[in-house]
Amino acid sequence: MSSPKLTILITGSNQGLGYETARQLSKYPHIHLFLSGRNPERVQQALESISKEDRCKAVLDSVIIDVGDDDSIKAAVKQVEAKLGDAALDVLVNNSGITKEHEVATRGLRAVFQEVFAVNVFGTAVTADAFLPLLQKSKAGPRIVNMSSGLGSIGTMILPDGIYRQAQLLVYNSSKTALNSITCTLAMRNPDLHVVSLDPGWIGTSLNNYSGPGDPKDGVKVVVQHALERTGKSPGFYGNEGEMPW
Repeated sequence: MSSPKLTILITGSNQGLGYETARQLSKYPHIHLFLSGRNPERVQQALESISKEDRCKAVLDSVIIDVGDDDSIKAAVKQVEAKLGDAALDVLVNNSGITKEHEVATRGLRAVFQEVFAVNVFGTAVTADAFLPLLQKSKAGPRIVNMSSGLGSIGTMILPDGIYRQAQLLVYNSSKTALNSITCTLAMRNPDLHVVSLDPGWIGTSLNNYSGPGDPKDGVKVVVQHALERTGKSPGFYGNEGEMPW
């Protein structure tokens, strides 16, 4: 068996869209895939579940990352670096994200803003910055794929008849708009790095109590596409139907 030629790490890949992205990428034998999450047991369960599938051909690995904890991120970088040796990280998929909009009434707006931004915004920025040296070693065209949302697209959200206009989530929407700004800034500061924000669509996951009509298998198609190859512009914002307005 030939050595993997593309190393990919996905945050929050023990469930939801991150897990399905890992599942679909696992069929490629040239990939070394790192699953990650906060809970060691759940990460291991996800890895074992994917590895048992007949179509799994990738080299699977795992690392524990709590993107809301800087020490956890630093430790994860050291673990990945040790496992890779002289090899590089080629692709970072920043998938981890939360929404706590339903807790505003009981906890207060500021507290919910702080918690959601700590993961969706600060966590993404710190994780990307921490893994940047490993990405810069890549000879396969390093890239960062940020899991955003159409709810973070101001151009989409203000459309009078747009599907996202009804979802007026003050905290979550703002976090994804801020994430898109991180995408743009990272791309401009690092010209050799391909950075995109992606919208998987309104997908039913634990994030929204499975209220979305879409299936994760369809939602992650755009994520898999951008993880496998440099596609489109950097910075760029894309959904399964193509380019999206910022």
